[in-house]
Amino acid sequence: MNNSEEVKMGLTEEDIQHRDEGPGIAGLLAAMGDKDADAAAIAKSEDGMLIARSMSVMQWPEDSPESREYWAGFEKGLRKEVHGEGLDKWSSFIPSAAENDRERRFPLIFCLHGAHNPIQLTESYGIMQVAAREECIVIAPENENWTSIERLLAYAKENYPVDMSRIYSVGYSFGGFMSSRNVLAHPEIFAGVGMGGMLFAGNVPAHDLDGQWYEEYSLTEEMLQKAEKLGMPILLFMGENEMLRLLPLWKEPEGEIRDGVIPLFSEDKQKAFNNFRRAGQCCPTVFLKEGEASSEAEEHIGARIERTEVREYHGRKYYIGDSVKDSGECLFRTVACEKMVHWPTAAFADLVWEQIGRYRRDPQTGELSHIK
Repeated sequence: MNNSEEVKMGLTEEDIQHRDEGPGIAGLLAAMGDKDADAAAIAKSEDGMLIARSMSVMQWPEDSPESREYWAGFEKGLRKEVHGEGLDKWSSFIPSAAENDRERRFPLIFCLHGAHNPIQLTESYGIMQVAAREECIVIAPENENWTSIERLLAYAKENYPVDMSRIYSVGYSFGGFMSSRNVLAHPEIFAGVGMGGMLFAGNVPAHDLDGQWYEEYSLTEEMLQKAEKLGMPILLFMGENEMLRLLPLWKEPEGEIRDGVIPLFSEDKQKAFNNFRRAGQCCPTVFLKEGEASSEAEEHIGARIERTEVREYHGRKYYIGDSVKDSGECLFRTVACEKMVHWPTAAFADLVWEQIGRYRRDPQTGELSHIK
């Protein structure tokens, strides 16, 4: 792909603002699925109705009194503020408890948006909802480059009651891609990462996206060694009918996705998957072809996994594969969502927090530990 070309992935702000016209939510979901996806069935399902409800926050302008009042009254309450403009715009969500307890420190989650999406769409991912319940600070930046994240982290440390041992990054689609980039480059800072709708842990050329320039990125052996030594809690979430064709790992991309800036051929995905296993302190795995799996989760993921289970949320199956290290601990968890397209489900954020929210990292030593 020519570096001057714009990355084509995700929905535009106009798409989202007009979600209730024509085919409605089913139309949005259809744009995010492969040829086997049944967007109409998803839209009519319990999960689809919850997705539509979570997008209700888009009915108000992002810096409106109605939007701020909504988050102030949701669960335990968040104080929402929108800062800056254009490529420097970012939103913050501060727990109401911070107003009353000046000594308490709160986890900080960077919530990264998808390609062509307004930062307001992150409010429908479920992350802010989890933060309102669990009392976390959330920052949603327009610019997802490391220089921007580093600057906002410094600002948050200076101006918000941040627990510096509990810094996390969660993103969907392009936001998952950028979360992977930032966390694997700086594992000593983050206590966990949640990625939805993306499978990237490798190399990518420089490119432009919506006027924002992203420099060339290479995941080096030195970076992998550091991530492996420190250990990184990871949740990787993907639908089985993603238009990106991410799972099973033997699936190849189709159409214009083949020409995208992010490498998503089976060879690239499998290499990325083993890089995540390495960051989770596990050995490389064996990748499977169709029909070779010994469990439902392995079938949907496409790799040998040490521990698997199947859960059901809102009428949809979630195939879970835990990459388990010698001690029996799982730092890297993969979730394949039954018949789901390239979109966060109602269970996405809860699954992310279940996996990464139980860890902290000492900001001085980089040591990872469980939260008691």
